Amino acid sequence: MQHKKIVFLASDCNSSRWVYHALKKDFYFSAVIIEKPVSKKKIFRNRIKKIGLIQVTGQAMFSLLVAPLIRLKSKKRAAEIFQLYNLSNNKFPEDYQNVISVNDPVCQEMLQSVNPDIVLVNGTRIISKPILNCVKAQFINMHVGITPWYRGSHGGYWAIQNNDTKNFGTTIHLVDTGIDTGTVLKQVYTSPTEKDNFSTYPILQAAIGIGALKEVLLQAENGGISFTKNTEKGKMYYQPTIWEYLLNKTK
Repeated sequence: MQHKKIVFLASDCNSSRWVYHALKKDFYFSAVIIEKPVSKKKIFRNRIKKIGLIQVTGQAMFSLLVAPLIRLKSKKRAAEIFQLYNLSNNKFPEDYQNVISVNDPVCQEMLQSVNPDIVLVNGTRIISKPILNCVKAQFINMHVGITPWYRGSHGGYWAIQNNDTKNFGTTIHLVDTGIDTGTVLKQVYTSPTEKDNFSTYPILQAAIGIGALKEVLLQAENGGISFTKNTEKGKMYYQPTIWEYLLNKTK
């Protein structure tokens, strides 16, 4: 019997749907809170401040010109992973609660009204300290990458490009105010096949991560979660630019 109160706090993205539908079979969510997506214009504006206009322009060109072709080419392999791991991309139930942002006071009020033991986070923007501290819950996230070495985006792709296949995997970690810098709870690894690529790496990583996430939640139910402290800062990665992707393809 489940004793921990769990809130699912997420954005309405593919991976959040996969996680939700896989976990709802074994766990009851006291509330499902979905934030509205951040506009692409705001994402690019913020990223320009961090890494510069040229880099962000290259990322935009990759998103518009290359990524759709990779997804189209990968449809068959993606379907194989979905079937193998029984992933579902169905919509969230209609009774979920919607907020403008996870950092909005309305979200804080929702969390405090439930007073959960665990807040399961997926696909949201960086969560502010006031939200993390508004309840005594542990905030837990699944990151498709091995932290701290592959923080940010597309950890599997960058592990492959760095000839670091041993670090192709997924991390379950506590959430703090940084980007994928929280205490590690569990890490799982796999090896992509020759049929996998930029488009299917994160699907494969999410699929194996869901199993690890279930184990962590069961651990929490049975008395406590073990964790691994790591003082390494690692590296922050972003989506590749069009020239980075094409250069890596020719290696």
